Amino acid sequence: MSVALSTIKKALKVDYITDDQELLRLRDAAISFISDYTGVSLTAKSKTQYISYWMRTRINTYPFISISTVKYYNTSNVETTMPATGYFLDLEQEPSVYINFSDYPQIKENTQIAITYTTGYSVLPAEIEQLVIGLVGAWYNNPEATAPITLSVVPLSAMFILDNMRIKGVLT
Repeated sequence: MSVALSTIKKALKVDYITDDQELLRLRDAAISFISDYTGVSLTAKSKTQYISYWMRTRINTYPFISISTVKYYNTSNVETTMPATGYFLDLEQEPSVYINFSDYPQIKENTQIAITYTTGYSVLPAEIEQLVIGLVGAWYNNPEATAPITLSVVPLSAMFILDNMRIKGVLT
């Protein structure tokens, strides 16, 4: 999910089209920066996490949507999909989500268990939308971080939101 160009232009009071490509580039850079800095997945996507043996495991991304599959190679080297009854989720320690296993089938030596899940937002929360707009506005109006008047790389309000989001992400 992304912030619409029209939303960014309205917030920044830009009413001409000559800088649309630049605003889109800045928007994409802001979204990438936010995701990298916080460890929060901003777009819905499928991810796979690997573990070496059956253990309670923290899902390493936020926000978590659902488990797609848990696959492993059995001792006969056949890829096997664990039924949904073989695992359950612990959502009690939010924002962390843990997968627990009720079955512990034997796995082939030197292979890993693959947990595939969906993560991200289908609609961006208002604070993330505001963060994207704030970063785009700061970078659009002051493209050089070494301007002689101020040396502000990221606006203070943006840092507050980023640090709050980082607590939810995996980079704590």
